[in-house]
Amino acid sequence: MGLQKKDDINNLLECWKKATDNVLIQDEGRMAEFWNKRSVNYANNIEKENRKKRTDEILEFLKESGFNPEGSRVLDIGCGPGTLSLPLSKLGAEVTALDISSGMLNRLKDAVKEESLSIDIIECSWWTADIDLLGFRNEYDLVIASMTPAIRDVEDFDTMMACSKNLCYYSNFLRRDEDRAYREIRSSILGEKSENTMNGIIYPFMYLYLSGYSPSLKISHSKWKEELTWKEAADRAIEFIGRGRDFDNEIKKRIMDYYKNASPDGIYRSESDVYTGMMVWKVNGR
Repeated sequence: MGLQKKDDINNLLECWKKATDNVLIQDEGRMAEFWNKRSVNYANNIEKENRKKRTDEILEFLKESGFNPEGSRVLDIGCGPGTLSLPLSKLGAEVTALDISSGMLNRLKDAVKEESLSIDIIECSWWTADIDLLGFRNEYDLVIASMTPAIRDVEDFDTMMACSKNLCYYSNFLRRDEDRAYREIRSSILGEKSENTMNGIIYPFMYLYLSGYSPSLKISHSKWKEELTWKEAADRAIEFIGRGRDFDNEIKKRIMDYYKNASPDGIYRSESDVYTGMMVWKVNGR
């Protein structure tokens, strides 16, 4: 690798780190707690039809990339309630599903039992996972990290690739406009700027490109709609906007009051304009 390319990669990684320093929850305990709470009604938060459509798009993309699930070993990092683990298992893959959230994994375990599937389920943080101790290194035909905060930096990304002997799949936001309530809470209650854009797919894609890989990339656009009780919506906002910090009772009350006033029938309705990117690449395909 030439000096210029090394400089390009180093500058990219420095930029990647600065872009994520203040965005993600950095503590494993807080992360697990956040997703445990989300797991209670996660299945109702995103429209089932849209969720199935996205899953079908991913499976088709994997097929186009030459992946055949029958008899393949798959590692699903940040598997959640099994959005991809379950259909891949049904298609004949030997799936290992890993997540930091016991709540999400309980939903997956219920589905596995109900549908009589065989999925190896592991409660573990990817941030501190020892892939050699777990026996993951270079063991899987496909490693998945789909829309998960488990991949927060280049170290997590490299660890993901180290587990694959063939293909990797990664997806993240390209852009997601915050809901109106989040923008107004940040502005009027917290005196902060709104987080209107995300670029979670850009840095991994550029890192792969500069490193000599040839990822296949797809960009999709959708609208995410949710309906929650005003209290559920307020609790979600406090958890999400307050991730990594602790709001005092006065701030929490002002957020609760905001949602109560914005939900005359007791239901808060939100809509987000979302662009996501997904890519597949061969780990030995430079």
